[in-house]
Amino acid sequence: MATRKFNIFVEGTDDHDLVRVLVQQLRSTARHPTITNTRAGQLVATYLLLPESGDELLIASVGGWDKLGANQAFQVQEARNSGGKTLVVFDADKDPEQRAALLTQRIAADDPGAGVYLLPGPGQAGDLETLLLQLVPPAHRAVMDCYDRYEHCLQQLVVNGQNYYHTPSAKRRIYDYVNVMPLQGKEWERHHEKGGQKIFENPDLWNLDAPALQPLRAFLDRHIR
Repeated sequence: MATRKFNIFVEGTDDHDLVRVLVQQLRSTARHPTITNTRAGQLVATYLLLPESGDELLIASVGGWDKLGANQAFQVQEARNSGGKTLVVFDADKDPEQRAALLTQRIAADDPGAGVYLLPGPGQAGDLETLLLQLVPPAHRAVMDCYDRYEHCLQQLVVNGQNYYHTPSAKRRIYDYVNVMPLQGKEWERHHEKGGQKIFENPDLWNLDAPALQPLRAFLDRHIR
């Protein structure tokens, strides 16, 4: 049987890392024997084999929705011609319907049947961080409560009759959440020295069984088979 090729394109490194963990929970995987994984800034690519089917899977960040298209044309066409599939997992931002149409348009010339999933979930505005905030386990919700009070305090600080200080972004909140955790060994190294990785496979940090994540899990399960 010919090898099928699958692609999952995402926006940034955190999206890549979360999707990789989910795929590895859903399917038996192995490192590709001849292609090297890469990670440089917001661009990361992981090449996996799916031993049960003999298929190949690429999970890659592209650096933003406006970078999707021509740069991925070869991989998309290769997947389509092999009988595989290309999936796109991007932020919905303010208008999910508009973003879905835009992403579909950018990739339709190479694969009109590509699957599109928008974060945080079906029909919802928002982004990856909107989803991640829903994956913090109850045991650590107090960290988020502290952050809420910190933001409220900043909002009360007025200089010359105006709000002077900026409140941290949701992306910064997620980074700080992982940053205060007592990570050890390679997890500490991955977060503090290798680009602020969020260690999604650690169940103490993230509840990957949370209801908010199940539509994405089901989307991946349905298409990577």
